[in-house]
Amino acid sequence: MNDTNNKVDVLKGLFEKYPQPADSLQEIVNWEVDPYTGGWTNKIGYEQYKTGASTFTPFGQQKIDSLFYVQRHQGAQDSILFEQGGILYHLNDFVSTIKKEVLSEDRTIPLSSEVGTQYCQVGRFILYTNGYDRPSKTTLWPVTSYVSSSYLIEYPLGFDSLPPAPVVWGVEENPASALVGGDKSSIWFYLFDPSGKGLGIPETDKENKYKYKVTFVNHAGAESPLSTESNTVEWTLATLTIRYALVVEIPIGSNDVIARRVYRTKNFGKDTGNDGDIYYFVAEIPNNRDDFFIDDVPDAALGSEAQNDSDSIPFPSMKCRYFGLYKDCLFIDGGRDNDLTLYYSYPAQPDKYAALSFITLSHRQGGGLTGLFSYFNHMLIFREYSIDIVRGDYPNFKATNLTQYIGTTATNTIVAVAGLGLVFLSYDGIYRININLDYGNPDVDNLTPHLQDTFQKLNKDSLCKATAVYSKKRREYIVHFPIDGSPVNNYALVYHTDKGSWSTREGIPAGSLIVNAGGDVLFGMNDDAPNSNEQHGIMVLSKKRAAGSSIQGGTMTDNLPLVSTMRSAWLDLGDPAVKKKIHHVYLFIATGGDQDIPLQYYMDFNYNSQERTTALRQQRPDFEDQVVYDKVQLDNGKFWEEPLITTIRYDVHSAACSHFQWKINTQADVIVIGYAIDFTSAGMRVIQGKKL
Repeated sequence: MNDTNNKVDVLKGLFEKYPQPADSLQEIVNWEVDPYTGGWTNKIGYEQYKTGASTFTPFGQQKIDSLFYVQRHQGAQDSILFEQGGILYHLNDFVSTIKKEVLSEDRTIPLSSEVGTQYCQVGRFILYTNGYDRPSKTTLWPVTSYVSSSYLIEYPLGFDSLPPAPVVWGVEENPASALVGGDKSSIWFYLFDPSGKGLGIPETDKENKYKYKVTFVNHAGAESPLSTESNTVEWTLATLTIRYALVVEIPIGSNDVIARRVYRTKNFGKDTGNDGDIYYFVAEIPNNRDDFFIDDVPDAALGSEAQNDSDSIPFPSMKCRYFGLYKDCLFIDGGRDNDLTLYYSYPAQPDKYAALSFITLSHRQGGGLTGLFSYFNHMLIFREYSIDIVRGDYPNFKATNLTQYIGTTATNTIVAVAGLGLVFLSYDGIYRININLDYGNPDVDNLTPHLQDTFQKLNKDSLCKATAVYSKKRREYIVHFPIDGSPVNNYALVYHTDKGSWSTREGIPAGSLIVNAGGDVLFGMNDDAPNSNEQHGIMVLSKKRAAGSSIQGGTMTDNLPLVSTMRSAWLDLGDPAVKKKIHHVYLFIATGGDQDIPLQYYMDFNYNSQERTTALRQQRPDFEDQVVYDKVQLDNGKFWEEPLITTIRYDVHSAACSHFQWKINTQADVIVIGYAIDFTSAGMRVIQGKKL
């Protein structure tokens, strides 16, 4: 008989293949890395985010369809936008009673097979689109009112169409006759100003002709396309030698327009030789109210030539679904019906597009465009089954293929992770792009080749609902996605950068994730609350040992903690052909509570062979019990004691087996660092295989 000990000092993470390393885990649910010991702690839960003490106001009972966090000045100025029931809200937490302000109403609610609203911050503007409703933008700041929603203004992104044509009033060719009852329907001015102001040739029998166009200027400083041309105003002087000031009716723009610019031809009468198709700047009207403009600017004082019709066009994709910012240009897709076309704006002008500013993606078996992400000095174009890359400078952008057969529809899982690269969820795993493409060949790695059991359960039809963030505070990449046919996210994988390994989370109903400037992870609930007393709205991950809260008897009450499960790998203890008897399992833990935790164990891949040990307390067995969180009364002059590393021995009485596995399943606080196993081997080997 040989007494042997198998020891693992530090446990790593999830590993679903076989054979499994002894320091891996076959199941690890609802744990995070303890920063002090490097072990696994289950002090994780979630709680309501800035709601009333006894209510879930201001959030409604509907699920959160989209969530976006925007901040300036390192988080000193921040805002949250969220979407519920077809309404886009701004969460106003500048007031003592937190409230939601309506930003946009009657929005299309996405299906389970559709990605939700996409957001993009461009300078002081927040852009948003969902592929159905008009792409729009808002500024959010400066906040001019803390008590009303009047400061929230939604503006269209880009220009819907050409501005209406201006209308030029005619002139009275004989002002003297007009004074005594001539043509009163026209407005005329005659000028003898020696400065030379006024239009027309001040000579008899000379033909004068003019036309006008206008443009709109919006809050972002972008200039719209030129309007269609006005009517032509023309006259010929018979006897008097005068100039005219012309009256022009100017169109009014939408709520985004802050100014209008007037353009005019030079006099293109037959006596001038000027081109009647070339327009020049006349003046800017610095408001969106005045509907008349009096033009007395002579041809010699006109400004620069107007832009060409192809230099600015109406917004090219009213049903775009995705945004990306690259080289200061806003990139947008062509929408569901044109998902192989990519449009890009002028630099620093997300509202303005030239007629030829687009890229057509190749028609190989890569599928339609599903996401855009700027990475180092490139723009990555994610498609269903491939990834393309945009290089160059405005206006000479070009797209080439980066990799084929790897793509995603999980747009909201594309996240840059410190020390790891650009990470995203695909159909068969989680991948990363981990190199600056300027300095080497692309390296697209599968980070989860050992987790194929998980990805066989993935609901690919609802993959677009997946959501992910990286938290610098938690040092975790967290991705929630649907499995087992669920249309909503019901499972999560977490990559712990400190361990370089994965764990899973269950029971956290995250429909959409965001992370704030401090690294706190917030999520919007993905299920409709059955009634007003059940948790709903926006939650935040914390160390609170509660799975949210509910209202019971008019009081906000914490729900039970999440259930945490840790299951070891199937351990062959050096040789699977040799039978072993297990005597003891030692867990290396940090003291932290007085709850009793049992250990379960299994033999030879037979989950019906489950045995259960006596539950043991998380205290040092050879010392006086520490004063811990669930015992101490702080108002009696006592204090919590720091957790100490200790070993707890579970007695196991197993039959002879080739493989052994232990498991703990608890709602009590515990930190597990490693384990050891005492076993005896008598040299007995596995019997010969069965014969017919």
